[in-house]
Amino acid sequence: MAQGRIVAQLPLTVACALMAWQVWLLFHVAAAEGARVTWSCDVSSCGTDDLAGGAPMMGAAAVVALSLLSTRYLHRAAPGVAVALAGAASGAGWQDTLDAGDVTADESMEWPVGWFTPENWIIVAQVITVAGCLYALRGGWVSLRRTQGLHRLALGRRLAVAEAELTGWERAGRNRGRVVVGFHDGDGAHHAFPAVVDRYALGRTAFVLYDVEHPGDATSSRVSSPRKGKL
Repeated sequence: MAQGRIVAQLPLTVACALMAWQVWLLFHVAAAEGARVTWSCDVSSCGTDDLAGGAPMMGAAAVVALSLLSTRYLHRAAPGVAVALAGAASGAGWQDTLDAGDVTADESMEWPVGWFTPENWIIVAQVITVAGCLYALRGGWVSLRRTQGLHRLALGRRLAVAEAELTGWERAGRNRGRVVVGFHDGDGAHHAFPAVVDRYALGRTAFVLYDVEHPGDATSSRVSSPRKGKL
């Protein structure tokens, strides 16, 4: 069964890898070849036939695509990871064009958005990379809390999962409330324990992650409300 799951996920995994490569390639080309792009501007707009000139727009579309494709694996961290990858690729591209001697660090170049130096773009790329990483960390923490990823690791082979019923909502702060979590373990015995959950959990299928050796122990049980009711 495990092998079947791996095979089933293979197309999506390959698609994520290819899209990540596409994000890196487009933003790296846009930066590394940016000094050679010739822009034709009129009163209202600018344009170019050079691929590097259109790479940022195509790269932005690739970032969105990567975010959507990788949500299955990275959850809420996916957009941050995609943005950080784009920022890192752009910074690497500008550094490469500096190392190749195509431009100097303080040389101003005309772009459709104004005059900037490679040093300016490297700083912008670094800021974008850091911002993407911070967003990814925040998103990853939210996803871990919602899916109880750390609790899964803590229980290891003792982990058991059962569908849960949440009853008795009582407000316990902004968008959070106290509920009673009821579930049946693998032997059919009913257990219940109190928990505090976010309001969104009431509209999703909830699961209990519990210790199969001590199913009635509330301290080793956690509520998980994953996306679309899937663990």
